[in-house]
Amino acid sequence: MQPPSQRVFRRTASVLSLILLVTCHEVTVARSRSRSRSLYYVDALIPSPVTVLLRSESIHRELHLTAEQTPAVEAALDEVELPLWRLRDRPYDERTEQASLLMSRLERQLSKTLSLRQFERFNQILLQAQGMHTILVPAVTERLALSSAQLGQIRTILDTMNQTMVQARQRDPARAQQIQVQAERDVVALLNSRQRSTLMSMMGGGFNLSGIRNIACRAPELRSVTAWIHTDPLKLSEMRGQVVVVHFYTYGCDNCVANLPHYNAWRRRFDAQQVQIVGIHTPETEGERDVEKVREKASEAGITYPIVVDDRSENWNAWANGVWPSVYLIDKQGFVRHWWYGQLNAQDSQGEKWMRDKIAELLREPAPVASARVSRTPTDNAGR
Repeated sequence: MQPPSQRVFRRTASVLSLILLVTCHEVTVARSRSRSRSLYYVDALIPSPVTVLLRSESIHRELHLTAEQTPAVEAALDEVELPLWRLRDRPYDERTEQASLLMSRLERQLSKTLSLRQFERFNQILLQAQGMHTILVPAVTERLALSSAQLGQIRTILDTMNQTMVQARQRDPARAQQIQVQAERDVVALLNSRQRSTLMSMMGGGFNLSGIRNIACRAPELRSVTAWIHTDPLKLSEMRGQVVVVHFYTYGCDNCVANLPHYNAWRRRFDAQQVQIVGIHTPETEGERDVEKVREKASEAGITYPIVVDDRSENWNAWANGVWPSVYLIDKQGFVRHWWYGQLNAQDSQGEKWMRDKIAELLREPAPVASARVSRTPTDNAGR
């Protein structure tokens, strides 16, 4: 299975602006007829490139956010990130409708916080981050005056790219990058010189996206726990400075059981002071609600890390989880960064190695400063 957390925002900088620079013989500075504060973003992408970018300190520096603006932007993100992330597996139409409402709320907050100049610069970087998908943003499509024939060909190129990259990204990342670059060249080749110049102007000066972290949201706090196994009551917010692995399972699920040895191996491989593992047992059947049976099966599987018994599915719903098993990685700052649905090594998918490598990457990131260790509870006002 393809890791769901990698379907949307790619941290490598798009080469679209470079291709445009090479193919544009004459670049004219195209100014918008009306300066607005509307975000140029692709609907229903979760995590949203908008929120991912706004969490980046490098973006804050580029926008020259003041000491008053920074916490205001972060507060606005806290209002929408978690409810937005909970939509990640909903049907496309439902996801799009609800995500649009959340993004509109974020736009309104940003319009009160950012200056017009800051807003415009952010939009330029946002277009760069979205790569070739930028062209499908309605406002961009309108500015470029794309024909129906051009739009049809562009969508065909992107659909083909998405299909071929699914397997390539898992087995040959270099090949996946080549596929993406070629697709971007094919898209640019469909544009006339005026459209290329306009698009390049809309994207503004280049910005290095390679250091942008793929942040989804602040991790939902543990709640309404039926029983604790191998631990006293704990909070994820108390684990700042550690990388945290949260996995949902039930002992009667064969795929869940197949993943348990991998978690035990991570427990042995990584320093327990640096990596914490928390299992959340959410029963699928009535028989799996027996806490003593959960305890017995955990012992048989050699589990020694904390287990949360989630008989009322409160944590399952808080995370908008929908699959047994599921595995999530939380970084040292308390943000959900990566996740995987299903058996880790099903059909040679190499999920265990992929997640293990991601844990190692998160460990190399800096720990939060002392003042940031106090957690802010994510907004919980959206559907669970």
